[in-house]
Amino acid sequence: MRPIHITGVGLFAVGYRDLDAFVAGTPDLAVTDASNVWVPSRLGRGTSPLTRMLGEVAAQAASRGGVDPHSCATVYGSALGEFETMVVLLDTIFRGDGQLSPMRFKNSVHNAASGLGSIGQGNAGFSTALAAGQRSFEASMIEGLVFASETGEDVIVSVADDRLPEPFTALGTPSGLGVGIALRCEAPAESILATITALGARNETAPAVTSFLGRSMDAYRGNPTCSALPLIEVILGKQKGSVALAHALPRPFHVTLG
Repeated sequence: MRPIHITGVGLFAVGYRDLDAFVAGTPDLAVTDASNVWVPSRLGRGTSPLTRMLGEVAAQAASRGGVDPHSCATVYGSALGEFETMVVLLDTIFRGDGQLSPMRFKNSVHNAASGLGSIGQGNAGFSTALAAGQRSFEASMIEGLVFASETGEDVIVSVADDRLPEPFTALGTPSGLGVGIALRCEAPAESILATITALGARNETAPAVTSFLGRSMDAYRGNPTCSALPLIEVILGKQKGSVALAHALPRPFHVTLG
């Protein structure tokens, strides 16, 4: 694999509009939804908070990373995808009048964020949407890194999962979290946050993510996107070495930062 540069990181969670706010650790109660600037408001009507979160962190990563949103490749990952939208549709079928909203139906697919982002930015480039359970961040990063290495194109990796809706809250209620990563083969030196020089699996189990910059992540425990936080922490610290892309799971893939 050729060296791949990380040039931008996006993040959204309720109370935190971007990575800077999340690092500061002081929530803003006015931040309750992602703006998703990649998708015009008319096109984005009826979208779920998850779709808006995925689009928002992709836009942040592209803007911070110097990536052209009109031509870059995009990889979207989510363990559960449009879960909330599907619950609403199923409720309408079994307890409502059975008349499904066409707008909700078109936004219920797993690649909703991918399609809307591509249309909103007029981007006819490569785009895909993945679901890999607790390994969704890992799988999405592998897809993005391999595609960038093979093609030389800029890639935005966007991964998110939202809080479960009723009646599934008994399964756990980790807060929603979205992360975007800008990957580039060629980039100005001053824009490079870190460089990935190798990718490979290790026969071990990475520990669960319980903290970020010394702050408890209990509110997000169980959200698969938490697996992105150790990588971000290493990037912020300008450290080198190996970082797992999946946690509390056997044989995670690691990236080596040089």
